[in-house]
Amino acid sequence: MRLLLAVAGLLLAFGLKGALIAPPAPPATVAAGEFDTQRAIGRLTRVLGDQRPHPVDSPVDDAVRERLMAELRGIGLDPQLREAMDCNITPESRAVGCAMTRNIVASIGPATGHRLLLNAHYDSTPTGPGASDDGLGVATLIEVAANLRARPPQRPVTFLFNEGEEFGLNGARAFVAHDPLASEVDSLINIDTRGVSGPALMFETNLPNGPAIADYGRAARRPYANSVSTDFATLIPNTTDVTVFKERGWKTLSYSIIGNETRYHSPGDTVTALDRASLYHVGSEILAATRVVASEPRGGSGTRMVFTDIAGRGFLSLPLVVAAGLLIALLLGTAFVAYRGKAIGAALGRVALATTGAMIGIAALVAIIGWFVPGDYWRAYPLVAYLAIYATLLAVEAALLVRFAKTIERSRLRIACWMLVILFGALASVALPGACIYFLASPLIALAAMLVERRSTGLATVLFWIAALVQLLLFAELLALIEMLLVDGPIWAVAPLAALAALPVLVETIAGDGSPMSLKLVGIAAVGLWLGALAMPRTSSERPGALTFSYVRDEVSGKSLWAASNKQSPLPDAVQRLGKWRDVQLAYNGRHRWVTDAPSIAIPSPTIRILSSVASSKQRIVRLTLDRGGADAVGLRFAKDVPVLAMGLAGRPQAIASKAKPGPSSINCTGRACDGLVIEIRVAAQSPVKARLIGTSFAIPTQAKPLIDARPANTQTQYAPDNAVMVRAVSL
Repeated sequence: MRLLLAVAGLLLAFGLKGALIAPPAPPATVAAGEFDTQRAIGRLTRVLGDQRPHPVDSPVDDAVRERLMAELRGIGLDPQLREAMDCNITPESRAVGCAMTRNIVASIGPATGHRLLLNAHYDSTPTGPGASDDGLGVATLIEVAANLRARPPQRPVTFLFNEGEEFGLNGARAFVAHDPLASEVDSLINIDTRGVSGPALMFETNLPNGPAIADYGRAARRPYANSVSTDFATLIPNTTDVTVFKERGWKTLSYSIIGNETRYHSPGDTVTALDRASLYHVGSEILAATRVVASEPRGGSGTRMVFTDIAGRGFLSLPLVVAAGLLIALLLGTAFVAYRGKAIGAALGRVALATTGAMIGIAALVAIIGWFVPGDYWRAYPLVAYLAIYATLLAVEAALLVRFAKTIERSRLRIACWMLVILFGALASVALPGACIYFLASPLIALAAMLVERRSTGLATVLFWIAALVQLLLFAELLALIEMLLVDGPIWAVAPLAALAALPVLVETIAGDGSPMSLKLVGIAAVGLWLGALAMPRTSSERPGALTFSYVRDEVSGKSLWAASNKQSPLPDAVQRLGKWRDVQLAYNGRHRWVTDAPSIAIPSPTIRILSSVASSKQRIVRLTLDRGGADAVGLRFAKDVPVLAMGLAGRPQAIASKAKPGPSSINCTGRACDGLVIEIRVAAQSPVKARLIGTSFAIPTQAKPLIDARPANTQTQYAPDNAVMVRAVSL
């Protein structure tokens, strides 16, 4: 019965862990000088107007920009417009994005001095209105500026509302390259989002981050930040404007919300969908951070810190060198106790078997289920699927512990358990140094318990339970954030952390109960949760499914296709009946799509005109002009074996880094200014090279109406609007 109660308690903790990351509600009464959520919503509503998508360099974005400038003038600022054509490439990428940017800058405080920059982008994707991404940032910056007007800061603060983030971080690059204020900046606060709800996560800093983390610790009222996320931000392919700004070494704090990513880059990113508590949390944290950073005279180098919040109520930070030293000391100390207590051999091996076996079992089970039930079956109700994973994990881990470890003396089993936790922490910290902050407090308490166990078994038991519960608290918050982030999966990725969170509790429990009946009941609960997860609808009004249609006219292959993008989930029956759909990898972008044959339809067709093509012994330099031919964006994509060296504006192309990931190189331009744009391409070849010329229109031909009508309720476009794509072969 104890085991059953422990598993039930763990499942309850996993089910309620979302409360640990709930943003604070806006106050009923707003004091003077505080962030006013309703006023910020009013500002956002006026700026977005009719809430149409407003991609870079489009007439709709012109209208948004005019309303934004009027809002800034309304609070007494003098916004300035900075216009520049930009082509940008992100680190390790082979894709160059070009666009005409029209940045808005406005400043408060002294005219000169070391400047704090607050940044958000006002363009959206062509798919949705961008109320959260990045309307939340725009509204926050306006409201913060209004508060600073009443109490001017000690040093200059500049508000940058940049254009072109969504297609290549062009606004940020244009600011760094062309704006005279950039040379005065030494500190940055950035806002960009990936959802419509959740707490204000401070997820990215500069390195070394000592001064930035010191400022964050002083400013944060409800802190949500950890050094795992800041390490992880450097590894994932997603980029923000900070990717550009970090080249300058500015002291940086970057904030985001990531709840309900199903509305990200979609028509569902509306003012109505934006969670008011999230807006308040971001706004109040940014206002507080701005006041702290603006009061500091300079940035600084400092040291590298590791850090974590504690359920949003506390904040802990340590120098990495100190945290790493403590972790090594804990590892050595626990290893010594384990050696003396004969817990390194069979005890450690069997605990490791139970833990890794549960992890592997979950990964295998999810893979098998995914084979029979493809796609994001958890999208609408992810908590049920995650609880099924946790219940299965606990059932397997507990069964393996009972089968292989119950006969081992309890004290040895405890030592082996915490030895495994610390070993895992040490290994994780090699890849993600910020992770070591999570493997200090609990193992330290556990080591104290090991040292007092011979003198007082009662006290040792209390300390072991405290260590287990502290670890569960810290890991549960991380699990909640991981679940929020992994909307697209893989959902099994929570297994390692959950297994470690549960292990000490299970070890404390199985000594008192490992009855077959308890294990059977846990298994029945896991099966029931899986049946529930698979029976749940894939979509809901709150968490809609993704389904985007494209018309592709590929003159290279001579084929015309209807294509459907829905993360390769099964197509709805109404759509299935409209063609003979097959899963193929599209040649022009390398992505998998459901496709069916389509008639030949006239769509906008881009062209290029070669201005010059000069070959030397080492490279060929080609200059050409673009013409969208009525499309919204135009681009060139080369085969991955074409040795492209650089691409971009004539005279200053962006070099492809030697460490760029393998794959095809491409250059794309979005917006009106692409017509007549002169670009330069350098290839390590003397002979002409082949490429695909691609024109993309952010609308689909009217002949697609049957497909549009077949799109089910609670389903919408995401990441790209319904579109038309023309593909042609060119020689450069």
